[in-house]
Amino acid sequence: MKKILKSKIFWAIIIILIIGGVAAKFLLFKGKITEYVTQDVKLGSIIQTVSATGQVKSASEIELNFKNAGQLAVLNVKTGDKVLTNQVLAQLKATDLAISVTKAQADLLEAQANFDKTKAGATKEDIAVYQAAADKAGSDLISAQTDLSNAKSTYSQTRDNEEKNVLVDVNSALTKANISLQKIYDTIYYEGNETTNNFSVSDPALLNTVKNGYAASQAAIKNAQTSYEAAKIDYQDSQVNAAVTDDLDALNELLTTLTDLSNLLDKVITTGNLTLTELDTLKTNINTEKTTTAASLSAVQTGWHDLADARLNYQTKVKAAEEAVAVAQSALAKAEADLAYKKAPARIEDVALYEARLRKAQADLRLAQEKYDETIIRAPIDGVITDTNFSAGEQTSLVEPVVALLAAQNYEIEVDIPESDIVKINVLDEADITLDAFSGDNIFKGKVAAINPAQTKIQDVVYYKVTVIFIQDQPEGIKALTEKIKPGMTANITVKTAQIDNVLIIPQRALKEKDGKKTVDILANGKPQTMAVELGLKGDEGLIELKSGLNEGDKVITFVREK
Repeated sequence: MKKILKSKIFWAIIIILIIGGVAAKFLLFKGKITEYVTQDVKLGSIIQTVSATGQVKSASEIELNFKNAGQLAVLNVKTGDKVLTNQVLAQLKATDLAISVTKAQADLLEAQANFDKTKAGATKEDIAVYQAAADKAGSDLISAQTDLSNAKSTYSQTRDNEEKNVLVDVNSALTKANISLQKIYDTIYYEGNETTNNFSVSDPALLNTVKNGYAASQAAIKNAQTSYEAAKIDYQDSQVNAAVTDDLDALNELLTTLTDLSNLLDKVITTGNLTLTELDTLKTNINTEKTTTAASLSAVQTGWHDLADARLNYQTKVKAAEEAVAVAQSALAKAEADLAYKKAPARIEDVALYEARLRKAQADLRLAQEKYDETIIRAPIDGVITDTNFSAGEQTSLVEPVVALLAAQNYEIEVDIPESDIVKINVLDEADITLDAFSGDNIFKGKVAAINPAQTKIQDVVYYKVTVIFIQDQPEGIKALTEKIKPGMTANITVKTAQIDNVLIIPQRALKEKDGKKTVDILANGKPQTMAVELGLKGDEGLIELKSGLNEGDKVITFVREK
């Protein structure tokens, strides 16, 4: 065992096993790396084509008809008339479609104007209007702040005056109360205890009540005097309140005591010690003090009420002024924000929004124009009218052609187009033609002359016959070859059914469908994000028009792989 442990081979094997284990663990448990293949959303042109193969044949009479039946409004030709390419031969009644085109044109103009306005930003005149609004809001705020300052000054002065007035009433009442208090004392203890004895004989219980009332009044007046002395120093609200309420308490206590004493005097019987004249004098004095005390009580209560009104008025007016300042501040903030928004350059989001609306308006106009064009028959080529089958006002039929035209040219090509593509093709669509007899670099120019509405079945697939003609104006180098064209030659046709320029384009392979809606995944900050999109024309080379949902430069995920 010791020999094994000392063996270099043994330790070499152990080291290899450890390294292998670590490597295996790393390979087995390392995290997978996700790689996203993207393609930028870009502006460009999208082209849609339909391709087919047919044979050249001698030109025959071309039967022209509308795509849909309707009431014939205008027939501009008769048998024997010579016509030129694109000349209007007939038109259906299409008032609603014409209105739709006009509306779509107006919508496009509006969308273009809004886009241009947003992109350009506010004009100097617009900024001037918002600057004036901001200046006015600033002026309104200054006025509101001035009104607040005036309200505080005016109504606080009124409040302060009422506080001083009520304290004057309190002081006056206290002065008179002390006199009344002395009168009570002099009456109870008139000429020593002899008078008191008469009171006692008359109603000892009431006399005791009066004495207790005297003591309570004396204490209440003293307390009110203390409160008054504190209040008159700095006129604090709480101290003024205490001075008034304590004084009212003292006056009420005093008035009660005076009333009790007056009642006691009514019960006193005159004797040698107290004559009737002396008793009447006492009664008169006490009744006078009752009247004085009641008047003081009323004066303090009135002053107290006036002070409460002044305080409430101050609070109401100042609060209203403060609210006006707050409203003015809010208005100024909004006006300044609006001004800053107008001065700022257009936001990318706003430009993108109005650009999307512009593209939608363009698409709506194209669609409306296409539907309207379907109500017009134009001469696909130069030729002679050989027959007309309807008159203005009559209802056309898809079975019987409206106009028959004999082409001025010698040859045409007839191809079969499957039903999935026939809806894309319209009469007068341009076509590129190559002939197997010539090099593929020799491209002849042609156009769709007629579409036969009658279906043809080939191996259970529905097809429609489309006639393509060679146009008169061929490119340089091709004209000479037209004389070598023979009937029976194999022709390869590529019809350009649609082309839109300056639109956003994405690859079709990036499309997904979620809850019945088309979506794509984009790479945002290194992470995939699903976005709903609105699509338009499906073109060649796997491209499709993007109407809304993304912006130029967004990175569309086309493939995901893990390493």
